[in-house]
Amino acid sequence: MARAAAWVERQQWTLERFGLTPSKLPTRAFGGHRARVFCVSIPKAGTHLLERALCLHPGLYRKLLPTISQQNIARVGGFDGLLGKIRPGQIIVSHMRHEPGYVEALREHRVRSLFLIRDPRAIVVSQIHYVIARKDHRHHALFASIPTASERLRVAIAGDPEHGVASIGERLDAFEGWLTSGALVVRFEDLVGPAGGGDAEAQARTVRAIEDHLGIAVPEERIRAICASLFSAASPTFRQGSVERWRASFDDELDALLRSVAGEALTRYGYDPEATASA
Repeated sequence: MARAAAWVERQQWTLERFGLTPSKLPTRAFGGHRARVFCVSIPKAGTHLLERALCLHPGLYRKLLPTISQQNIARVGGFDGLLGKIRPGQIIVSHMRHEPGYVEALREHRVRSLFLIRDPRAIVVSQIHYVIARKDHRHHALFASIPTASERLRVAIAGDPEHGVASIGERLDAFEGWLTSGALVVRFEDLVGPAGGGDAEAQARTVRAIEDHLGIAVPEERIRAICASLFSAASPTFRQGSVERWRASFDDELDALLRSVAGEALTRYGYDPEATASA
């Protein structure tokens, strides 16, 4: 019964986030809030948490497109073509690495941008769980062949050039330009709230900052309602979504490896490179 209920909840949320429920169909037909929204995140940083925070607003919904990346951007007309297709109230979700020219294109099309970040240690832990669970993932065979979770984490941290696995340092570097692009930088740890090990006040401030960045006037009761519904297993890639759970997967050697691979990047992203599994 619980599994069936979870399935139903996910189907309902799919309709809601794409604006296909009766309450949101007028938004699709006549236009939602005037904001056009472009979301960027590093894969496994909690993309669907940010999407949910946006789509819980009655005037916003996700454009009926897959998550956009460098691998599929050409299918939608390139970056400039994609931005030109965003209607008022629509949200684009992406894993687009930063490139010169993106900021100007966003400005020309009057699209507001958000950049979701997360502690890179949590990203690599989430990465290996996701890849192992997805047999259709291009790196599934590689990670499934590695016998221990610790060794899988080593590969996720240091990368494997032979098999096309980028290190966490390379991934952080590829997205770093979004930090100074004018996008609102949203921390997963601030957005997740107490249900995911975060803080209720930080969550409310973050939701308010998102709405302010998009130019949306939202009463405090709406902010509270969004926060109350934000943490949910209805996400298609939800696993646990906990702030500190990465510590259970790290040890001193993995802490040291991550600092050597991405210590400076952690600092630039605002995370403590000296944080350890035992802290």
